[in-house]
Amino acid sequence: MGPKGSWTPFHADVFRSYSWSANICGKKKWLIFPPGQEENLRDRHGHLPFDITAPELKQSNIYPRYAQSTAPVEILQEAGEIVFIPSGWHHQVYNLEDTISINHNWVNGCNVAIMWSFLQDELAAVQREIREWRETMEDWHLQCQVLMKSYTGIDYKEFYNFLKIIAENRIFVLENHHSEEDASKHSYRAAISGLGMLHAVFDLKRTAKVLTSLNANEDFKKLNPEALTPPPHALLHRLKAAIDTALL
Repeated sequence: MGPKGSWTPFHADVFRSYSWSANICGKKKWLIFPPGQEENLRDRHGHLPFDITAPELKQSNIYPRYAQSTAPVEILQEAGEIVFIPSGWHHQVYNLEDTISINHNWVNGCNVAIMWSFLQDELAAVQREIREWRETMEDWHLQCQVLMKSYTGIDYKEFYNFLKIIAENRIFVLENHHSEEDASKHSYRAAISGLGMLHAVFDLKRTAKVLTSLNANEDFKKLNPEALTPPPHALLHRLKAAIDTALL
């Protein structure tokens, strides 16, 4: 909820998720940039602006690439309308009237790899910020995970657990061959999946690709992943087996 004149600063949604926003009442103006366009809006230190309409963006000594930027997509959203924001699209939003909206964010098989890329970028940024203490802190890599989580809300171990829950839900669907309606009656796990077999296979393939990359990541290896339950290699073997069986 926001009164007339309130606004949301320039940002991309949490974990680079998809989002939709439905206006119950009121009117909004959206300024939206496709992925990659935000790079032209960074200042000389690499930081994104708080307000993309601020006059200082036109100062080339502060924002050297602003002249290369393109105009944003502008949307006027009325009451009863829904705006969908694709993964990774930066945006700034104004309440032109007193407004109430319902918003929802989600990650699925189509953008989970984007989420993983985002987390790698965030960790790299943290590592750059505290690199001067790398040789003097025995748990430097763990502190990087703590700092990343404080900023993004998740670390690499929690991302693994996220992938595990998604994979186990989809494997359950494939192994039990329930329809969406029947599966929802049998267990909470199937109910939150609510997928057909082809959708479950699609999500498992995308999860397997990201999990393979996570397993090979040097920063993840430093977190003793074999102590996780189940170990990542065991989960990867199980979900690949589930995919192969479903495709027979």
